Amino acid sequence: MAQIKVEKAKIDQKQTSLLVIGVFENEQDFSQSKELDPSVLMYIKAAIDNKDFRGTFGSSILVYTLGKGPMQKILALGLGKREKFTDEMARICAGKAAQKAKELGTREFSILQFSNLDEGLIEAMTEGIALALYSFDRYKAQDKETQRVEEVTVLINSDSPRFQMIAERASHVAEAVNFARDLGNLPPNDCPPAHLASVALSLAAEYGMKARVIDRYELENMGMGGIVAVGKGSNNPPKLIILEYTGAAAADARPYLLVGKAVTFDTGGISLKPGDKMDEMKFDKCGGCDVLAILRAVASMKLAVNVVGIVPSVENMPSSTSYRPGDIVRMYNGKTVEVLNTDAEGRMILADALAYGIATYNPKAVIDMATLTGAAIIALGANVAALIGNNKQLTDRVRRMAEKAGERMWDLPLYDEFHEQIKSPFADIKNVGGRPGGAITAAAFLSNFVTNVPWVHMDIAGTAWTQDGTYERSYNPKGATGFGIRTLVKLLMEEEKPQQQQQQQQPASQSSP
Repeated sequence: MAQIKVEKAKIDQKQTSLLVIGVFENEQDFSQSKELDPSVLMYIKAAIDNKDFRGTFGSSILVYTLGKGPMQKILALGLGKREKFTDEMARICAGKAAQKAKELGTREFSILQFSNLDEGLIEAMTEGIALALYSFDRYKAQDKETQRVEEVTVLINSDSPRFQMIAERASHVAEAVNFARDLGNLPPNDCPPAHLASVALSLAAEYGMKARVIDRYELENMGMGGIVAVGKGSNNPPKLIILEYTGAAAADARPYLLVGKAVTFDTGGISLKPGDKMDEMKFDKCGGCDVLAILRAVASMKLAVNVVGIVPSVENMPSSTSYRPGDIVRMYNGKTVEVLNTDAEGRMILADALAYGIATYNPKAVIDMATLTGAAIIALGANVAALIGNNKQLTDRVRRMAEKAGERMWDLPLYDEFHEQIKSPFADIKNVGGRPGGAITAAAFLSNFVTNVPWVHMDIAGTAWTQDGTYERSYNPKGATGFGIRTLVKLLMEEEKPQQQQQQQQPASQSSP
């Protein structure tokens, strides 16, 4: 990944092959413009006057300085209307600048702060650059060394050490997102459950975490009926992957529990999916990949929190040993599930992992991430994840962090009526509740395995990879997106604030998740 630095410097003093300057729509004057050579500035202003470039969001014009200044080229980048500019727009524009630099074949470039300097701006610009430069090309033949951007300097008008720390922190998070993208983009022939288990063990060794991998026969002995049922149709046996990070000062501090669905390929099993776009079901592991990446980010930044990540991983295949519609499966917490559709497999494996994690680690809060239902895409589209849970305070916190991260999420209600839809005449519950409210009935199913601990379920089926209807963002190249990682890392970083400050922000009538 490119090294991103923050420096206090005037643009007429910074030697660079490419200087990126943000220009707001229909504004000729921009930050530090007076430091440019008059002839270069005149060219940019003439382009604005002639409407060749007006500063509309995402537009750009390239100017060659012909030796008039320490920069070889200037990219004027449109920021849109000043009054509508947000950190998310800064993230997208910084990503566009990075993509343009890559197209130009430059190994380094400098970029001027887009607007008033604050932590959110530097974080957004750093993330946009680092995420936009990602590419997944390990399976492509390379005739020659690919030109890559290796160094980026963000030029600011204030002292840089504080903002350099912010950029470094954002870089750690972006590295984790790109790590999850690498895993999510892996084809199913190279990423069975055993591979994810190997990755988790490597992370534990590198970052000083505790890891455990539970295999099929131990899962059977433990009563993990859901994971075993889904995984037994494949020659690639199921795994339950556990990573524990301990960073809190108090030895007895209760951890956050993160659970991620990792179906390394989902055919639907006996309830076989249509062939169209079945190749995209390699992305059904993205929730689990995201959880591993979050633990990587937390450990690399040495956050003062305790976090446990649990990833149930299976391959859902049709075979003579597959579980069937009509089967009744006994789960880890003792509840029985009537299987009506083997393509509703994600909730089966998540249920066991949730019940086990809560019983074993007594967490202060639980968040699960899963590409769980097509119904979530029907309800909210391909750019918004569904949030469903049992604790409004925790749900609100997640959504607030999501807004800061530019990862849109919306909460759906978990009314009692949805529980009625998953009642079974032959077992405690059934694994599907029909088409109405499908994303919510899936969450209602999971709630049977959560008890009363604060819990939020994130259905990222529409957002975990770029697909039909995905809004184009410069920092989201085609494939796995790593959606949700930045949101949850922000939430865990918030835990480092003094407990008193958190309590002042929370209603006294509610418990703190």
